[in-house]
Amino acid sequence: MGKFVAGHFLYVSRHRATKVDLEQIENVDEVWALCFRMPVPGWRLFGRFLEHNTFVGLRLFDRHLLGGYRYEENAKTAIQLWTNVLGNLRPLRGASVAAYLSEPFRDVDETE
Repeated sequence: MGKFVAGHFLYVSRHRATKVDLEQIENVDEVWALCFRMPVPGWRLFGRFLEHNTFVGLRLFDRHLLGGYRYEENAKTAIQLWTNVLGNLRPLRGASVAAYLSEPFRDVDETE
């Protein structure tokens, strides 16, 4: 989270990817995960973007408890929490990582 808040370089993916700092959870409406890798096995903070550069963290999970394939199931809880806290306010939607974040970042999904 410190890297995101400080505006440091982030590796970002809008698909399932390894070793990224921020990833959009596939098949779940506009839910993202900030990935903390230390201490091992790390943590995942699920949330949504309210506006450009404004991530609302909603649910924190120990990586051990998520296993390899429980992201979608647990990410859906972020949608309910969003509604509980922000009502009908819609999350930010974008066609590219740049719609969500300012530089510096690398979209690992883009091929060079």
